[in-house]
Amino acid sequence: MSFCFNPRCAKPKNPDSNNFCQNCGSKLLLRERYRAVKFIGKGTYSRTFLAIDEDLPSKPACAIKQLLLTSQGNDKQASRQFKREAMQLDLLGKHPQIPQLLAYFTQDNARYLVQEWIEGKTLAAELAETGGFSESKIIELLEDILTVLKFVHGQSAIHRDIKPANIIRRKTKSFLNEFEEKDLAKRRDRLVLVGFGSSKLLPRTSPGGSSTIIGSAEYAAPEQLSGQAVFASDLYSLGMTCIQLITEMDLFSLAQGEEGLWKSRMVRPISVRLVEIIEKMVQPLTGRYTSATAILEDLASLQPIAWDCVEILTGVERVRCVAVSPDARVVVGGGEDSQVKLWDLGGQGGGDSLGNWMSGHSGGIQAVAFAPDGQQILTGSSDRSIKVWDRGTRKCVRSLGDWFAKHSGPVNALAISANGQFVVSGSQDATVRVWNLAKGKSLATLSGHLAWVECVAIASNYRYIASGGGDREVKLWDAESGKLTATLTGHEDTVQALAFGPDGEVLASASRDRTVVLWQVSTTERLATLTHRESIEAIAFHPRSPLLVAGDRAGCAVLWNPYTFAKLGEFSAHQAAVTALAFAPDGTILVSGSSDSSVKVWKLAR
Repeated sequence: MSFCFNPRCAKPKNPDSNNFCQNCGSKLLLRERYRAVKFIGKGTYSRTFLAIDEDLPSKPACAIKQLLLTSQGNDKQASRQFKREAMQLDLLGKHPQIPQLLAYFTQDNARYLVQEWIEGKTLAAELAETGGFSESKIIELLEDILTVLKFVHGQSAIHRDIKPANIIRRKTKSFLNEFEEKDLAKRRDRLVLVGFGSSKLLPRTSPGGSSTIIGSAEYAAPEQLSGQAVFASDLYSLGMTCIQLITEMDLFSLAQGEEGLWKSRMVRPISVRLVEIIEKMVQPLTGRYTSATAILEDLASLQPIAWDCVEILTGVERVRCVAVSPDARVVVGGGEDSQVKLWDLGGQGGGDSLGNWMSGHSGGIQAVAFAPDGQQILTGSSDRSIKVWDRGTRKCVRSLGDWFAKHSGPVNALAISANGQFVVSGSQDATVRVWNLAKGKSLATLSGHLAWVECVAIASNYRYIASGGGDREVKLWDAESGKLTATLTGHEDTVQALAFGPDGEVLASASRDRTVVLWQVSTTERLATLTHRESIEAIAFHPRSPLLVAGDRAGCAVLWNPYTFAKLGEFSAHQAAVTALAFAPDGTILVSGSSDSSVKVWKLAR
């Protein structure tokens, strides 16, 4: 089909073979070479067509934008904007992720802009079709568009209208060159930035912006809405674009004093660190990122994957559990010899023992935990008792429960709420108990498991308690009421370890079936299954970065991104099974314990 360019033509559709419109007689070939084959859309002053260039043997597709002129002359601002778009594309279109300007001319009282045709879908259309974006898609968006903005800003230009409708995911086949074809493993659809009609060049000698208010209000930075756009204004708009793609929200609601509302509206879990990056992108100008490069650097450091062993701690036989103090100065560990050791990091010797033959445990130490105040240490043992120790004196302060309130089987797991008020324990007796730490009294017994409870965890917001064990199930309990809210199934062997992500929205369960399953807590949806070569004995989330460490029976520590589900790497941590893992609250230290009777302290490699 050939489409007539005459804006007054009542029947613009024509057969492909026509050179003149059968209705109005106008020429169908613009500049004797461009044939419109599809009407795409219409704006206030312009129309856009998909066309083919018949001057070239391959007849490539192109996009033609037509600015309509009246006999009195069109609106001056629209004309200036149209010319500006052509100038910007001429300047910036050399970048592979910006459409290239092919021609700019006036014909038959209309002005035309011909540019490279980008085959694909806008992110606005993609959002409508597939719903909220995952972390991997948001990172891909940021890496792609920030790279483009780094180039654009380097040319002293501001885009001023970044939004999902102006970002197109281009089909791979339409842009691969001969060099990229050779590296098929790295092929993926790239994002292209369009909509340069609102862009503006800034004088290189002045940081000042424009006095013109332009762009889409819901995405525009405050200074842009007051007519003073700067380079960082584009970063704000990109941040707002991310927020909409993550939440599917109407962004106008965020302009009404509800800027933090989006974090509770995420369709899929997003890591704390990525949320922090997006938050900084949409801060007021003084607190915002100043360059695309700065954001790219933060994205590059999202995942701390290289760890060096800086200390080896000894004194416990066949280590079963470890914990790090809130100030990251002390490590506590226990093992099958009933010893509880306390090591000052950077010190010498085998560490101090907690208690003696009278006050200590009479069975193997299965679980240890620091209270949030850093002064109390809890231990659970196969002797069925839970003891509370003072970090300073190394003495036992109390035991939880009396003779009649104890677990009737070995205590396999402990977890403490973030406020330090509650303790949760899991036992061989197939029950989960909730305790008041200060009073040492049992508050509730959670029953429902059909076999022993091997592991427990508490969400950071204390909304949920999770437990797992020999029945191969993970149970979610409402922390306030103690009621069972969900049973998560799918593991084929004992659930060995559980951990909530720092946002409380992702739960990881590890099993002897060689898998780690990631669950979205609010929906109980299985997000992913991470498969290992060996049985998984321990897991730990980094407190800020998107990093999950899993320790296996072969002594390896395997690193995963729990939001993109990508395996980041692995390293040999011990000579036998990694039975325990714990991060310091600030994420600077990772501690691992092993049945090889060693505890290792790892720090992020520089």
